[in-house]
Amino acid sequence: ERHADKVWSYVSKRLPKQAAEDLFQDCFVKLVEKKDSWKNQPFLLWLYVVLRNLVTDFHRSHQVEKKYLDKMADPEEPIGEGSDFQDLVQNMSPDTSKLLTEFFKEGWSYKELAARYELTEVSLRKRMSRALALLKKGVSDE
Repeated sequence: ERHADKVWSYVSKRLPKQAAEDLFQDCFVKLVEKKDSWKNQPFLLWLYVVLRNLVTDFHRSHQVEKKYLDKMADPEEPIGEGSDFQDLVQNMSPDTSKLLTEFFKEGWSYKELAARYELTEVSLRKRMSRALALLKKGVSDE
């Protein structure tokens, strides 16, 4: 609680409001998880290192997401010639098709999907990356 104002100030200047609120909470969870990595250096210094890493991870993950969404929206690089979304995913495994549908059509976030599929966000992003690559090629994963 003592450093909550400093944490909020740091994240609110670097992230959109909703993301800042999520990361604000995640920071304190991360501090507890990583308490073994604190080696009696000044606590505030360690806190800012953890915050910086969380903010960096957030921006990296959203750059990857934006890159794929931009490619999907780019008319110069169509994912499938003249096909709508359902036509594209119908040849994929049911799990992959469901994942892509939940993300693109239903608007689920990576965090929500990771919880639903009982995966880490990193694992889910890898799965999405592979699915998008297959989708772009128009290849079945079955």
